[in-house]
Amino acid sequence: MPKEPIRPGDREQTRKNSLQRRVLQHLKHHGPKHYTNLALLFDPQGTGDTGLAVQTLMSGHYVEIGHDRMVQITGAGLRFLEDRSS
Repeated sequence: MPKEPIRPGDREQTRKNSLQRRVLQHLKHHGPKHYTNLALLFDPQGTGDTGLAVQTLMSGHYVEIGHDRMVQITGAGLRFLEDRSS
């Protein structure tokens, strides 16, 4: 029996989740990055998606943004990635 078709909203949420996970992985492997550099790296078209992803990650306490606008992964962010990989 075929699965239920993927609705457009599901696709959008999957895309947003993927971007958040990629931002966390990048911060884990490359260390803290300036907010602007993350936006240029993950959103060169300037759609604002990276900003939304970082804000969502901040609200979940997965990243912190310092006064110098450096974004860094937190312990909760590292645990989140570990939980997803196992």
